Amino acid sequence: MKHAIRFENDSLYFSASHFITFGDPEKVEALHGHNFRLKAEISGPMNCRAYVVDFVIAYDALKRICETLSHKVLLARDHPYIKIKTVDDLVKVTMPPLSWSFPKEDTLILPIKNTTTESLAEYIATVYRQSLESDSAFEYPSFQYLITIELEESPGMWAVFQN
Repeated sequence: MKHAIRFENDSLYFSASHFITFGDPEKVEALHGHNFRLKAEISGPMNCRAYVVDFVIAYDALKRICETLSHKVLLARDHPYIKIKTVDDLVKVTMPPLSWSFPKEDTLILPIKNTTTESLAEYIATVYRQSLESDSAFEYPSFQYLITIELEESPGMWAVFQN
């Protein structure tokens, strides 16, 4: 039998800008921003203290993730056509014929192929699991817990990822 805890409140959000590529040949969407909202659920076995994981540890980890992503230009490090290079205090991004430059402190280069909401949800789930593991939140082996991340890009438009 498995139980779950869920986080869904107004403090789990981040504002960030991004662009995605799509189509064949690759087209680039204009740089734009969203006020992303996050929901999370952890399901797994109840421990000897009668909970799945400590609410405080799990919530604090989500807040840290939101704070890391907030007010950044999100860039896809693993995109096959986008090249990212840091020069001094600038991050230079090219996808010919386009190019951009951003202040280094305003960017976050993520290990994803595209900054779609689906990829961002997967990234958040992966980082969240790593954070919970490093905080010793799981009493049982990590694979016994299912993490679900829901990420809202625009009102009513959600991406969901489970790991």
